[in-house]
Amino acid sequence: MLHARSRTSLIHRLSLSIWGLFLALLVLLCAFGYLAMRVITDRVVPMVAQRSVDLRARASEGQFLQAEQSVQRLQRELLWRLDHADRQAALARFDTLFARSPDGLWRLQPGQVDPERAPTLYLHQPAHGLDASARLRAVVAYDLLREQGPALVPPFFSVYMDFVEDGLMVYAHGMDWGSNADASATNAGYPTMQGSDPRRNPQRRVFWTPVYLDRQANTWMVSVIKPLDWEGRWVGTLGHDVLVQSLIDHATDNDSTGVQLVMAADGALIAHPQFSRRIAAADGQLKLSALDDPLLAEVHGMIAHGRGDHGVGRSPDGSHWVAWSRIHGPGWYQVFLLPQARVDHVLMWGLLAVSAFGILGLLPAMWLLRRRVGLLFGAPLTRLTQAVDELSQGREPRPIAMQGNDELGHLADAFDDMVEELVQQRALQFAHAQALQTEIDERRQFMTRLEEERARLLALLGAMNLGILFVSHENRATYCNAAFLAMWDFPEGITVVGNTTDQWLEASQRLMIDPLEFRRHMDEAKVSPELHKRLEIRLHDGRIVMHDAYPVRDAQEHLIGRLWVQEDITHERQTAEQLVRLAQHDPLTSLYNRRRFEDELARFFHAAERIPSQAALLFFDLDEFKYINDTFGHRAGDSVLNRMAVEIRTLVRSGETLFRLGGDEFAVLMPHASLDDAQHLAERIVARISQTPLRLHEHTVRLTTSLGIAHFPTHADNAEDLVAHADAAMYQAKHTGKNRWNVYRPDRDSSREMATRLAWNDRIARALEHDLLRLHFQGVHHAADGRLAHLEALIRMEDEANPGQLIMPAQFIEPAEKSGKILQIDRWVIGRSIELLASHPNLPAIAVNISGRSFDDPELPAWIGGQLRQRQVAPRRLLVELTETSAVSDMGDAARFIAALRDTGCPICLDDFGTGFSSFAYLKNLQADVLKIDGMFIRDLPSERDNQVFVRAIIEVAHGMGKLTVAEFVEDEATLQMLRALGVDMVQGYHLDRPRADHPVFADRPAPEPAPLGDDASPPA
Repeated sequence: MLHARSRTSLIHRLSLSIWGLFLALLVLLCAFGYLAMRVITDRVVPMVAQRSVDLRARASEGQFLQAEQSVQRLQRELLWRLDHADRQAALARFDTLFARSPDGLWRLQPGQVDPERAPTLYLHQPAHGLDASARLRAVVAYDLLREQGPALVPPFFSVYMDFVEDGLMVYAHGMDWGSNADASATNAGYPTMQGSDPRRNPQRRVFWTPVYLDRQANTWMVSVIKPLDWEGRWVGTLGHDVLVQSLIDHATDNDSTGVQLVMAADGALIAHPQFSRRIAAADGQLKLSALDDPLLAEVHGMIAHGRGDHGVGRSPDGSHWVAWSRIHGPGWYQVFLLPQARVDHVLMWGLLAVSAFGILGLLPAMWLLRRRVGLLFGAPLTRLTQAVDELSQGREPRPIAMQGNDELGHLADAFDDMVEELVQQRALQFAHAQALQTEIDERRQFMTRLEEERARLLALLGAMNLGILFVSHENRATYCNAAFLAMWDFPEGITVVGNTTDQWLEASQRLMIDPLEFRRHMDEAKVSPELHKRLEIRLHDGRIVMHDAYPVRDAQEHLIGRLWVQEDITHERQTAEQLVRLAQHDPLTSLYNRRRFEDELARFFHAAERIPSQAALLFFDLDEFKYINDTFGHRAGDSVLNRMAVEIRTLVRSGETLFRLGGDEFAVLMPHASLDDAQHLAERIVARISQTPLRLHEHTVRLTTSLGIAHFPTHADNAEDLVAHADAAMYQAKHTGKNRWNVYRPDRDSSREMATRLAWNDRIARALEHDLLRLHFQGVHHAADGRLAHLEALIRMEDEANPGQLIMPAQFIEPAEKSGKILQIDRWVIGRSIELLASHPNLPAIAVNISGRSFDDPELPAWIGGQLRQRQVAPRRLLVELTETSAVSDMGDAARFIAALRDTGCPICLDDFGTGFSSFAYLKNLQADVLKIDGMFIRDLPSERDNQVFVRAIIEVAHGMGKLTVAEFVEDEATLQMLRALGVDMVQGYHLDRPRADHPVFADRPAPEPAPLGDDASPPA
């Protein structure tokens, strides 16, 4: 006990001594630390404040110096371009770029407006008119600003040029200043113009405008301006708008150390965190006189009396540290205010930190003292007590591992041996429990994945438009989705799950047209459930449901049920039927078309080979139908064709078929009809057409028809001859007076013509079969400079009897059109031209002629597009030419054909324009890109004044509608010069180029690809 008391007293006295020494040292440390921090602060604070304000000033002035350099560079570039510009080309381009609006302002052409990629303009028209100088500046500035504009990045907001003529050209991404300006818009009073006036700025210096808020961009800006003088006079300005919002935002951000502000040289506030609203109300510059703030007045005085561009010092009243640095460019000052109270506050915190540091010095001493006592008795007893407590609480005790031979050491060793044995037993138990937990976790994860997979499967099946039903091996429904219930009109909330398929059939058979068939299908599925079964179910409401039943097996391949998949295919069937109908019917009259005619004729003759029969074929067209189109328009012509189709359809009996073959040409196929039956029907058709009054534009018109009859087997023994003889009979009726019908008679004088036509049909067929067709090419040139624009492909036929001898198209094209072989010839020419374009990438565009009979081939445009895509040829390199006469004679079919052809991307040319000059309105409906003026108006053009007037009218109308013109048959220099004077775009003829197979453009050396249609060959506006 005495020993314990002595030890306790000694430890207590030792602790008091240590605490006394520590307190004395702490007081001395705080005193010397405060004096040192005071001295350091008075030296460091000015340096830090000056460095901070210098960094901010340099960061801010970089954008202003860059803006000044940029505007000076733009002025030099603009003056250089103005001095070296091609004035005539620039003035001509002014009319292409700009147009005067109804309000009197000059603006960009509507098609040229692109605020994202080019500048916009508004420019007033002076009283004496817009002179050449202003037009030249507008064109050159437009190109320069468009080039420089894409490089604009923040803080550069826009680049612009003012005109002394009272106008403004601006390039700011996405902003259309030209369209937003009205007739009252003016820049006369802008600071940019006032500051550039030679009377106010004789040195022509770069200057900065005051800060202003841009309302469209909703941000603060300042403009750098460079006066623009040219040809000895002031013509405007060049400038940048520079965003200063970030500069203002940085100044107005809360700073825990002090206040950052921007001040102009005259003392006006540009940015201040406490006066941001008042600065905004003062249009960006708040005078100090309006504030009555003594501190800011002292700051301005320190800056005004300071030497150099930067400085630092205490305010006269000693309340603040003030540091400033000049921002070159607009001449502002970045200012930093640091309150002295805040510095004192930091010193106080420093004193507290020194005190805390001193207090922390006591902890090691105390720790050393207590450690010695703890090593002897405290630590061993504490560790032993904790180990016993852990063991009694069932936790795993830690080994004591004491080193020593005293009583505490022996006790600790015995306890460690006991703990080691307990740890081994618990380790075995833990390993067993861990194995059990791992198995449980794996099963839980498997069940979770299984539930997720089931949820995804149910979501997928529920979202499908297909009806899904799972049927168990016991023929009972175990799952169905919402689409299945909706397909069979089950009310909401009702399900078939749990019912048998027989119960479902009893509830749904009322919807089926033939429920017995479905029941038989189910019975067959029960007999052979492992087979896939399919059935088409038709319902009373017109729907068609496709039923599929698939066997379902488990992992051991045991059959566990069937999967029913039902799909409503009504729409697909209707679409297929509609496509079939469109492919076989004429879209105007809804009669069968030429394709169906050829199919029916082939089907009849195929049947006639097995069962002898007879048939009659009637061919007829409307006499003088072209007069209807030329006089009343193609819409009136379409209504006439519809009316005639309706009238004639009432005369055709069941088993006989009426066809529209194209244009005003019709046919009637009469299977199993005698010649008398055909004559009787022909008489009624001719009479009905002549007796039908047609009301067109307040005029009553009656048409007539010429009809030809050919009988099988009397007049022909095959389909081709039957068609040819019916066609010949129709022309025989026309030659004998029209408004009548005629039976084919081979003894007429036209027999030689028929024989010739049939012979040509055979020669054309052999030419197609033996590859005897040839292409020659003639160049089409730009009228202005003679450059090659494109080639025209011209068809020739090699004489089979005289190899090397060519047959001109005038001999075989007409028979080919009559027999329908022209469709094959057209495809051969197009295909061969596309092959040449693909094998010669530098070859100019090729123009190909399309026959009017191709209007009856609705698949031709799609075939052309497929060939172009297959051979990777740009569509603009294939120009398709259609004759005006064939297009106008069948305006409806031509318009639809051209619309489909334009979808492929190929340009369209209207050939022989002027031969059917009944109305220029045809141009609007036919939507052609190029007009080729008929050669009859070009021959002897210099000596035929009437032709000159007509050609000039065609060119002016074509240019007014945005189309190009081509003049063919140019055979002398005088004609070429006159066409250039009249403004024609392209020319073609023997004076420039003759048709030849080995055209020079096919030479091995690469030829430059000419500009595509519509680029440098565009018509004048």
